[in-house]
Amino acid sequence: MNRPEVSVTMPSYNRADLIGRAIESVMSQTMPSWELIVVDDGSTDTTLQVAESYASLDRRIRVYRNHHNTGVSCARNRALRHSHGRFITPLDSDDWYDPTRLERLLAAADDHGADVLADDLLVVRDDEDLPLTKLSVLCAETLSEPLHIDMAGLLRRLGIERDGLALGLTKPLIRRKFLVDHNIEYDTTLQVGEDYWLLADCVAAGATFVTVPDALYYYRIHAQQTTKASNPAHDILNTRRRLESYLTVHAAADDAQATHIAQHHIRRIELLANYSSFIDSLKSRRLHAAAGQMMKQPGLLREAAMRMPLMIERRRRARRGDPYAYDQLFGPHKSRRVPALRESATTALRRG
Repeated sequence: MNRPEVSVTMPSYNRADLIGRAIESVMSQTMPSWELIVVDDGSTDTTLQVAESYASLDRRIRVYRNHHNTGVSCARNRALRHSHGRFITPLDSDDWYDPTRLERLLAAADDHGADVLADDLLVVRDDEDLPLTKLSVLCAETLSEPLHIDMAGLLRRLGIERDGLALGLTKPLIRRKFLVDHNIEYDTTLQVGEDYWLLADCVAAGATFVTVPDALYYYRIHAQQTTKASNPAHDILNTRRRLESYLTVHAAADDAQATHIAQHHIRRIELLANYSSFIDSLKSRRLHAAAGQMMKQPGLLREAAMRMPLMIERRRRARRGDPYAYDQLFGPHKSRRVPALRESATTALRRG
């Protein structure tokens, strides 16, 4: 079999009701030179059998099984290792592609000489088929022309306090040779954010990263995601670890703007860790402890004041039965500390 132009990687876990649509969206692509690598990550329903039924119909589909649940990063890495395409792109088993997606993204990647190329997302609520909006609209960043993303631009778009598009949610086309040459895989120590940090590893290694305004990926958001959390404290510590690794391992000294933004995020993480402890003291009515924490770090009171309207609004919506009340995308508007990020970038440019 000739090497395909694109390898689509699909981890799956208990998505028997949705994986068929995802697979069919690949089979319906206008560009025929693709392969689909499905890794069933220990499903306990009939997801594996559904995937295998499609593989029996099309030899471009291959299915691998993990006998127990290893986590999405491990499943993605296994799919990567079984891929042969010139480019690799992910598809979650509950999402689907526009029929022209692979053809259009491949042409754009070649036109721009991109190692990484991402499109916008069409965001679909659970139990609906038509998109409600686009990711760029929810993130308040207009995409009207191709945008080149450097390390500073990537770091500005990190986390819930990002300035612009949530790049970690995109499903980019990535040049396979670049991943192999730089030994880049998904970070299996991360419970969330593994997609973002794969992009960060690519950009830090010198990848040309371009986003295009086309919205060709249907991204399904489930109501249960709004209350699901792996371990927030652990996730924050991992984010700090990755930021500190960038500052020490990569040539951060050569990019003053990216360095200042990374340092800004680390300072925010320190404040948020103390803020969490402060709120715990208030909830448990340990007022002396809360007062002591506030005296040591006056910024905690400002943080509480800033977050109070958001907390009230989220609780109000939750009481009314809104399943998306606490969702980072569909939930009520929140402050992202954009001025602070932009001020950090401006300072970096002046010093640089």
